[in-house]
Amino acid sequence: MKNAILTKSPHLLLRSVDAQYSYVVNCAYPKSLRLLTKAQVGILAAIDGRSTIAELSERLAISPNVLEEFSNLLVQTEIIRFDNQFSKPQKPTAPQSLNFWIHTTYRCNLACSYCYIPTLNTTEGMADGTKQQLLEKVVETASKRKLKQVKFRLAGGEPLAQFKSWKAFIPQIRQRLQDVGCRFEASFITNLTILTDEIISFCLEQGVSFGISLDGLAEANDASRPFKQGGGSFKHIDRNLRKLVARQIPVTVNTVVNNQNLHGLPALTRYLIELDVPFRYSIVKGETLDAELLESSLLESYAIMEEAIQTGWQFSHRHQFCDLKPQELGFQTCASGFSGGAIYVDGTLNYCHVHFDDETQLSHSIFDPGLDLVDMIQQGSHMEDNRSADCQACRYSAVCTSGCPVYRVNGKDLQCSLYHRIIPLLYELQAKERLRSLRNFNLL
Repeated sequence: MKNAILTKSPHLLLRSVDAQYSYVVNCAYPKSLRLLTKAQVGILAAIDGRSTIAELSERLAISPNVLEEFSNLLVQTEIIRFDNQFSKPQKPTAPQSLNFWIHTTYRCNLACSYCYIPTLNTTEGMADGTKQQLLEKVVETASKRKLKQVKFRLAGGEPLAQFKSWKAFIPQIRQRLQDVGCRFEASFITNLTILTDEIISFCLEQGVSFGISLDGLAEANDASRPFKQGGGSFKHIDRNLRKLVARQIPVTVNTVVNNQNLHGLPALTRYLIELDVPFRYSIVKGETLDAELLESSLLESYAIMEEAIQTGWQFSHRHQFCDLKPQELGFQTCASGFSGGAIYVDGTLNYCHVHFDDETQLSHSIFDPGLDLVDMIQQGSHMEDNRSADCQACRYSAVCTSGCPVYRVNGKDLQCSLYHRIIPLLYELQAKERLRSLRNFNLL
């Protein structure tokens, strides 16, 4: 073992956290972040891919046993290896779960400025016959493919306006899937302007979660998310969000960052931290943003998150930026085209929910005979392989996966340069969170 040559991962990120500690992470290996002392940073810096443990021991005046033990720790998450065969996230041969965006309706009570749905308000909800065919197709696929889980994100339009039509469906599909050994999960992707005691009781009973849209506090949200008839939606969302939190119903907040709400992002950050709900900041698509204001607002918001970490707020479990996956990493940006897609009110299955009535995209119908849902996904449009050469060579390739393939330009996410500034910050905040936890437990 002492003759083993140590090699560092080409995807390493090493940055200082404070005067005593640094963090190191292999950006191509999940959950690999480690805190290092100054002495350990010195050892890592000395690893050159040519020297053996014995040679490093002599050069650094460190016991070879100590050096070997430290090396074995770093090998566990491929910070280093005893060869150069470093792994990367790989696409599985077959999905073990399916995740579908279900368009329950195109009807919506809001008039959001950036809505991408050209068919908005042109149809009512999904017909009973279509829902029944969807149920049968899901059960057939789960049984045939021996799936472990199926998840529905019930969206729209506004899905809670269709709640009564899905109230019977959810327990039914849950039981049918349970009978074939498959778990079912559901969440409402909603503007949360509609919430009744009946909906709350049902979601508690069925374990249904919520993904809600909120673009800021008061004026910041209401500027981009007003009611169709006029008037702001924030006070309704705030009231209903607090109801969900009080009943401990899982909820995640998604904010579409745009020029109208950039100034209010720090205030929104404080609000969401106070509520202690997971939240995601997504950058608006198809609009030109004030780049300088975007970066300054984000940095101010992350400074607020850093303050909250020192009081016990769980950053790593509460915040996501765009499609970045600094902990889990990924082989592609989302489930679309491999283990999921979008199913529309008429039963059409397509790659993504932004492809409304796009005849250039290959699609199927859940009424097609002879094909299960996995067949349809595999035979539909595929866009993930459209990645630039520099994206594929980038050490952050498994963190950002080149962004959403639908909106890439020349195989790259338009926010690439911003990601290169934000990703190290996300890891730094994770490291500070871990450092605080270890110090609180006197483990340092």
